[in-house]
Amino acid sequence: MIHRVQQHIREVDRFSYEPFVVSIGPYHHGTAALQSVEKMKWRFLDYILKLNHNKTILDYLVSLSEQAEKAKHCYSEDIQMDDEEFLRMLLLDGCFILVALGGTRGISACKQQSSSASPTQDKRLECGEPQARQEDGTEGSGAGGSSNSQEGGQSTGNDLQIGPWFIRFLNHDVLLLENQVPFFVIKKIYELVCGRESACPTELVKFVEAALRFYPKTIMESERPNNFDHLLHLCHVYFRPRQRPDDAHQYVIGTRYLASFLSFGRKYLKVGHQLDDNDLDTTIGKESDGEQNLNRWRRVVQYMEAGVSFKKRYYDRDEPHCLLDVRFIKGVMEIPCLIINEHTGSLFRNLIAFEQTCPQFGDDFTAYIVFMSQIISAPDDVTVLAQREIIVHHLESDEKVSDLFTMLSKDVVFDFNGQYYLKSLCQKMEAYYQSRLKRWMAWLWLHLFRNPWLGVAAFATVIVLICTVVQTVFGILAYIHPTG
Repeated sequence: MIHRVQQHIREVDRFSYEPFVVSIGPYHHGTAALQSVEKMKWRFLDYILKLNHNKTILDYLVSLSEQAEKAKHCYSEDIQMDDEEFLRMLLLDGCFILVALGGTRGISACKQQSSSASPTQDKRLECGEPQARQEDGTEGSGAGGSSNSQEGGQSTGNDLQIGPWFIRFLNHDVLLLENQVPFFVIKKIYELVCGRESACPTELVKFVEAALRFYPKTIMESERPNNFDHLLHLCHVYFRPRQRPDDAHQYVIGTRYLASFLSFGRKYLKVGHQLDDNDLDTTIGKESDGEQNLNRWRRVVQYMEAGVSFKKRYYDRDEPHCLLDVRFIKGVMEIPCLIINEHTGSLFRNLIAFEQTCPQFGDDFTAYIVFMSQIISAPDDVTVLAQREIIVHHLESDEKVSDLFTMLSKDVVFDFNGQYYLKSLCQKMEAYYQSRLKRWMAWLWLHLFRNPWLGVAAFATVIVLICTVVQTVFGILAYIHPTG
């Protein structure tokens, strides 16, 4: 189902949900600002027709008419278009997606020998395609990468120039939730061009891979998906976490006497560090029906005070991971590198909107965004992760990154008590944070042992305390068993 974004969510950043240059599907069809590309759609239809002269436009319309009713039911809102207009829209938009995103690259072997289009003519038409992916592998990014289009500056008509700016906005537009057509429409056109039943156009899958090239992926070339509803859904498939954190492990705090001893030593050192109210709580968390009832993540700096280290998770081809595959091992949280630029917010907002409107596809990406929005809720947290190359951003400041994730999670419905994929990890982190021994050891390291003079003072204090205890013990023994 392809839904519209709710109005109160759209108002947060409407430019993240609305197309800049091209309308795909019925929701933005007929928008005045997008009319210049409509002429290009007709030229791309002409290009499709010339790839297989055994098929006429009537063949395409008849085949799509058999799927038009099914396609209409893929939209959550009533379509205010008559059947003829809706069918024409499916054909034009399907051809545009297939050609503009490079889907026709793999059709050359399927061309009918009787085609009257000369190689020179085909080459001219292909050069007119606003390809987002180049032969050298340089590709436009729906997440906001730059495109060094070799065809930049080529004209598909007298009134429209194709350049890097168009590629950038095209990559933005085709990954919007409201700007989709069911993929079975595109696949049907692809099969008609080839003249036989065919698998999913691999070049379109490669386009999405290119759009997500900055993010680690678990899906290898041999595992490319061919069953998805539309391009944004395909994008969502590449963000599915492969690893599911183990069941929650309760850490046992068994050294209370040592913690008390450290507290006693701190009292005499008088460094001036004050723990917050949560630091004084020795419980791991409130229990609800036998399980922890946690409702938030803590900030990066808070976890570090408890001894947690943050590390960039490096990509391993033998054990690939995706952006969402966060893990926590022996006090170290490993987070895949996240590259952020001015277009990241749009992609992430539409993936969240996709999950919020289609709960059957899960809430993994939403859980990841909530996780990130809470651990980097302040600029200082972003600074820490940026220093460790976990976050690489091109925004004005670390504060902008923190604000971005705060707004991404605004008005997002998420159940912390549900079975989201990071739940056990959240419980492990909270148990680790609530361990007083680990927190005191981390505090000593951060505030004493990194400063040699304070370290010497702490060591001297311990020696004085040990000597005092020994002296007291010998005094008691001397009193009980006098030698004289």
